[in-house]
Amino acid sequence: MNAGDVTHIAGYTLKLDGVRQREGPNFREMVAQFDVSLDGERLSMMTPSKRSFTTRGSTTTEAALLTRGASQLYISLGDTAADGAIAVRIYHKPMVLLIWFGPVLMAFGGMLSLSDRRLRVGAPKPARAARGLQPAE
Repeated sequence: MNAGDVTHIAGYTLKLDGVRQREGPNFREMVAQFDVSLDGERLSMMTPSKRSFTTRGSTTTEAALLTRGASQLYISLGDTAADGAIAVRIYHKPMVLLIWFGPVLMAFGGMLSLSDRRLRVGAPKPARAARGLQPAE
């Protein structure tokens, strides 16, 4: 994408307003600004970045997230092309926050299983009455 380019995903309209360089305490950073709107209504300004750490010689990507309800919009920057265009990964993950429902359900099941004393590990079992057994001689 180049500055001014617009893309659409899952009803969202994303416009790349521009890319600027910024200096941090121990890194150089390329920050992109995306204007995000849904059905013509402006929602947010998302700013993903790509950081280059000069002392370590490594590069990291700082993704931008927009959470709406149980869904998330994710923007990540890639490499820069020779013509100045930047590779951008944009994902819409509907209902991704429902993944937290699984651990909550498992915790509820664990608590439910502890409520029945017969099912607890290590709980003493009542002795059965012996029938028809003869004492040893």
